[in-house]
Amino acid sequence: MTKEEDKSNTEEIDCLEAIELLYAYLDGELDDEQLAKYEHHMGHCRSCYSRSELEVALNNRIKKSAKGEAPEALQNRLRHLIDKL
Repeated sequence: MTKEEDKSNTEEIDCLEAIELLYAYLDGELDDEQLAKYEHHMGHCRSCYSRSELEVALNNRIKKSAKGEAPEALQNRLRHLIDKL
């Protein structure tokens, strides 16, 4: 399949849909079809691409800073809040 055929087979998504897929993309949760649509959109939308780059950088920074465990008091508080749900 040529790139042109592949592009014609990739359904277009709009910016709102791309942003909705962004966090699933960051977490590696997109299936092949969703990933193709997301990457296709990012390949031609500078605004969404810039937003995704910012989110990737932020996500990486958060992962690097989360090396230790949360204090026990915070863990207990979160467990309590979750149990209330």
